[in-house]
Amino acid sequence: MLWSLLTELAQKASEGEKIQRPSIQKNKKLNPDMIALLQAVRIDCWSGQPDMRPTIRRVRLATEIALKTKGNLVDSMMKMMEEYANNLEKLVGERTKLAEEANLRAERLLFQLLPKNVVIELKAGRSVPPKLYDSATVMFSDIVGFTKLCSASTPIEVVNLLNKLYSEFDSILNKQDCYKVETIGDAYMVVSGIPMENGRRHVANIASVTLEIMELLKTFVVPHRQNHRLSIRLGFASGPVAAAVVGLNSPRFCLFGETVNIASIMESSGEGERIQITDSSKILLANEYPEYIIEIRGINKEVNQSEFTTHWLVGKDEEYFKKK
Repeated sequence: MLWSLLTELAQKASEGEKIQRPSIQKNKKLNPDMIALLQAVRIDCWSGQPDMRPTIRRVRLATEIALKTKGNLVDSMMKMMEEYANNLEKLVGERTKLAEEANLRAERLLFQLLPKNVVIELKAGRSVPPKLYDSATVMFSDIVGFTKLCSASTPIEVVNLLNKLYSEFDSILNKQDCYKVETIGDAYMVVSGIPMENGRRHVANIASVTLEIMELLKTFVVPHRQNHRLSIRLGFASGPVAAAVVGLNSPRFCLFGETVNIASIMESSGEGERIQITDSSKILLANEYPEYIIEIRGINKEVNQSEFTTHWLVGKDEEYFKKK
């Protein structure tokens, strides 16, 4: 068969007939890239001018590019794009998670700095108007001899002391319906009945907090002075208090009013390891919570430069109601 084909071609060539070219038929079994290659390259390979025909090396290179490199390049690009998309999705997920965690930490910190209802209003973009509370109890505490202790300690030692002490105070507050307003140096300010009103329970909450603080100090150890025992003055007052958020860039929850001023004087005019309270707080405790033990101190002339009766909160009779 091959001999007859060669004979036929030789005869046609000798007769001077038109140049014969093999036909390229589309075959579904052939690689599409091969068909495209043959159709593109045959024009050059069958050129009537021999000098214009590509070398075998160029044909082989073109074949490799069409059948190998082209497919691998597309596949590689698709694979790279898929990997990039997956990595990008993973990176976005990680960054989103980090952003959510950072936002959660910031929110928790905000809830520690401001009352919950205030934070909710501020996050919603609403202003928080000042509010007057008819009845609340404000407490102040102060470390006796703090200035002298600071002069004999390093700044880091003072910070560690206050951090340990106030962490213990915070644990006590968490057991009562109280809110820590602020700490300034060794001064610690607490309120009950604000921002959530609780009837007359505020005076009992503060009374319990002050008594627990006194109990804590019996075993509290100063980190850098193991043998030094802290002495703290405590004082509180009950009455109307105004509350407001002050500032825009760094908002602070502040209390205002005569009750706040008197509570501060109850602390500053008191004595170490004692709890001084106003007559109004004493009356509330006596009428609503008689289990608290109170002793009269006497007349305090530091309040508004006029005579003012104050009392000592001594303790709490846990068996009071069992005796009735």
